[in-house]
Amino acid sequence: MRVLVAHPGRQHSHELAQALYQRDGLAGYWTGVPAANPSTKGPLYRLIAGFSPQPTIGLPGRVVTHNYIAPLIRRVMEQTAAKPRIVDVRHRAAGWFDTWAARRLPASLDAVVAYENAARETFRVAREQGTTTILDAASSHYTWQDAFYDPVEPSDVHDRINARKQEEIRLADHVLTVSELAHESYVDAGVSPQRVTSVPMGADLSEFTPRSGDSDTGSEPVTFIFAGHAGRLKGVDVLLRASERLSGKGHTHCVQFAGGADDGVFRGTRAPIERLGYLCRSELAVAMQRADVLVLPSRHDSFGRVVVEALATGLPAIVTEHVGAKEVIEDGKTGWVVSANDVDALAAQMHWCIEHPDAVRRMKVACVEAAQDYSWAAYRSRVTEVIKEVLV
Repeated sequence: MRVLVAHPGRQHSHELAQALYQRDGLAGYWTGVPAANPSTKGPLYRLIAGFSPQPTIGLPGRVVTHNYIAPLIRRVMEQTAAKPRIVDVRHRAAGWFDTWAARRLPASLDAVVAYENAARETFRVAREQGTTTILDAASSHYTWQDAFYDPVEPSDVHDRINARKQEEIRLADHVLTVSELAHESYVDAGVSPQRVTSVPMGADLSEFTPRSGDSDTGSEPVTFIFAGHAGRLKGVDVLLRASERLSGKGHTHCVQFAGGADDGVFRGTRAPIERLGYLCRSELAVAMQRADVLVLPSRHDSFGRVVVEALATGLPAIVTEHVGAKEVIEDGKTGWVVSANDVDALAAQMHWCIEHPDAVRRMKVACVEAAQDYSWAAYRSRVTEVIKEVLV
């Protein structure tokens, strides 16, 4: 098995590259982010890697080829341009990476794995050469994305981006999705189920472990935690309304928010909230250890890695039916799945947690066990098996 992985950025492509390398199946990893072990590259690479916000990985330099154009353009544009222009140029830069990869694609590959917005030309050349094309989709089908996201770019730019995505899907022999929910989005859009396989995302759980010592003692009052960018897409307005309703009825609790927020999202709220701001991984792990329940009431989330991280610390999670990580949840054992956009359902489940803190704490062991199936090690094992099956 000789598989090339090509991504202008990173997302989770580096995990796939490492999985293939560990199993002698990686023909190359082409990326825009410094990834090779610095000791296996020259001084210029080591200098560039030192300025990268992304840590390098342990792959030897001989299997990693870098093209920094896409992330470099993105950084420059983020400092100098308005968001609509940023979106346009960012997608153009991904297309330039795609063209670069297509022009140098080896003919001796079994498969090439590429990513949305940077796969069309690579797939065209690969198919001409008889190479299997695999689209590793980090999100839902673009038609589902359009149902939940309001594009900031002009309509002509948005149409051009979607046309490229559609062509990439057409040229893909197989599509990998990050959850069953994302899988459903592709099938719903007309892609044959035989061409789509769900390979759930993983998470680095090294810092997300249950607290020790007073592990059987919950917070007072019962504390719910939200982790991520607080905004309408994540259903934060629904969470605030549910919390306000509970507080108004005398049900004491606290809702913590870890991460950034849309402008004005908390303006005028009467919910008992605590804003923790942006937290690094270790700080987020500590915050989760001190909380009682994670709440992720998203209107759309292809996966939702914070769910796995919370479970690993022993926290059950309340998620909506539109969160891909709902597949990690066993109702009443590791958390609960509620309807999206439903203040009544979310408030009722939060109320149950407030009234049954001991039952919530007893879910810890099951939560920790469930999370282990969604580590990056588990992902690497799953994804390589799927690719082997695709190539049969």
